[in-house]
Amino acid sequence: MTPIANDYLTGLYTRQQMYMFYEKISPNHQLHFMFMDVDNFKTVNDVYGHNTGDLLLKGIAKILLECAPDSQVVRLGGDEFVLVFEGNCSREYLCGVADDIQEKIRSKKGFSQISTHISASIGILYDENSSSTMDEILLKSDMAMYHAKNHGKGRYVVFNDIAADVFKEIDMEKHQQEALENGEFKIYYLPVMRAQTSLIYLSQVRLLWQTDNGQTITPSEFLPLFEKNGFIRQLNIWVLHQICHHLQENKNYFLSDDDTHKVINRISVRISKLLLQDMDFPDRLKAVLDEHNIDPQLIELEVNETAFERSHDVMFKIIQQLKDLGFGFSIINLGTDFSSIRILDKLFPDSIKFDAEYLNNALKTPRGRQIVKTLLALGRELKIQVVADGISNREDVKFLTGCGCNAISGSYYSAARELNDYLDYIKDKIKIKTDETAFRFKSDLFSDDKKFEGKYIGGKISFTDGISKNWGAIYFPGGNNAENIVEIPSSLLTEESYTICMWLKPVEENFWSSAFFGRYFGGFISFVPHAGGGNAIFRISEDANVMGFHDVITRQTLCGKWTFICISYNSISQTSRTYINGKKSGFQDDIPVLPVCKQIILGGDIFQPSYHGYISGFKCFNHVKSDSDIWEIYQQFCSEEGFAGEEEGFWE
Repeated sequence: MTPIANDYLTGLYTRQQMYMFYEKISPNHQLHFMFMDVDNFKTVNDVYGHNTGDLLLKGIAKILLECAPDSQVVRLGGDEFVLVFEGNCSREYLCGVADDIQEKIRSKKGFSQISTHISASIGILYDENSSSTMDEILLKSDMAMYHAKNHGKGRYVVFNDIAADVFKEIDMEKHQQEALENGEFKIYYLPVMRAQTSLIYLSQVRLLWQTDNGQTITPSEFLPLFEKNGFIRQLNIWVLHQICHHLQENKNYFLSDDDTHKVINRISVRISKLLLQDMDFPDRLKAVLDEHNIDPQLIELEVNETAFERSHDVMFKIIQQLKDLGFGFSIINLGTDFSSIRILDKLFPDSIKFDAEYLNNALKTPRGRQIVKTLLALGRELKIQVVADGISNREDVKFLTGCGCNAISGSYYSAARELNDYLDYIKDKIKIKTDETAFRFKSDLFSDDKKFEGKYIGGKISFTDGISKNWGAIYFPGGNNAENIVEIPSSLLTEESYTICMWLKPVEENFWSSAFFGRYFGGFISFVPHAGGGNAIFRISEDANVMGFHDVITRQTLCGKWTFICISYNSISQTSRTYINGKKSGFQDDIPVLPVCKQIILGGDIFQPSYHGYISGFKCFNHVKSDSDIWEIYQQFCSEEGFAGEEEGFWE
């Protein structure tokens, strides 16, 4: 090959020379190609300047000539190179050359003054017949290189190994528009749960492609392709229209039913970085929502962490415009390369979502769990919600919850579901609206909303001053089993998950007397202020199991002093908790669900002598309150006028 004009910078052959060389090759000649791209080259130019970037390219050219002296080495342009091998070369030989190139580039031979991490992504095409066009050959080797870059960089991929996947991509690209028009893309919803409670945090959109021949194509298969060819822009806008329509038809699942229009279930949907580089996108997105009369606060926009590999001032500006309009913002797939960590001082996301594969691998090792714990602490310090995705077992839920992660999704809770099935699931399994029932006990046994009225059994109880001026109290004089008690309608506990709060001031230690008791079909629940040994107990008991006592043991309630008690049960995770004066004091899991409450008693139970003391500030919630929720309730009581308790300052 006689060069006409070699590359001015590196002295290598040019694209034009490569085409001329290829035209002179005899038909059916055996050829092999490497297509190489320098990872992080733009970062070197941005940090060190173009002169240093040129130095890097010259150093890499020398490495290629040294590692593959029997090849034609071509600089296509920028930081892209092609190596052409003729004749009989084995796969092992080509892979060995690629390994040698990558090792020398990683060692920065010839450009050691650059501190930025440098690597190369290489696509290998071997045993190619010269009857193919040069463009076809470059396309195949380029696809292999991009496959390497998209799966971690600094590696090589052999096209022959991924040919089936590539041809599948070609077929998908051919049918993408037709599939959109024919309704082959299906929207599914995945619940993200508040791990300590029975409430939903948000509904996350999952997109599947169900072809007309019955094949299901996953997002990991088609989204990278659509991102590369730009079709993702059109698909994203279509998805946004669809979820706005779903919101419009089912607002009661996403907004409170009072006049505040409070968001109770935000929809989280992934958008492409390509849209975040379009200055018109905020206006286009707002127009979509206006068309369907949807509040932007109902939508959280998810952006893949890899979108921030390189800083984009335009992206930052557009994201801020979207936040100003009221949209939520989330960075997803945290752990792909952690590139989002370095821009948290420029962006203020509402949440960060762990990459499911990274998280599941990290949770298998002590060091990995420590890293996860540290990232959760970082989220708390920055006031960012950290979401754990892809969780499938109770042990991981317990660990993450213990580390302060309060938003979790995955098969442990539910798989992604189509809209109608998802709404049925929410209605049956998950509490959306939060109902609270309070009893003041100032002069009667009615709840604040007048929906419930207790009744006396025994006739010797009386009303007295309570924990503050806002609350009265009932004085229980004690007595025999089921004597001098108050029975509350069992319909107060219609949900399987609950939180019950009350202030207790015992007069004497009546061991195993219940202050609160709930009788169920198949068991009971009870809070006992004095169980002996200086302990109190929240007990859940199964009738069918002789050993079916599930006890959360905590410190006993002191006589003559007001103590704030909370007990909760989460039917989804099957866990119970107790709280004393606003802080968690006990925990138990693997507790079965008790079906259908049929009796609620304050001041005693059907088995033991009755409670002797006072009860005030009685509240019941049809869901599980989180640790922070319980603390806020306690603090609210402590700040009320005429507070009669003694706030426990050592928690501070």
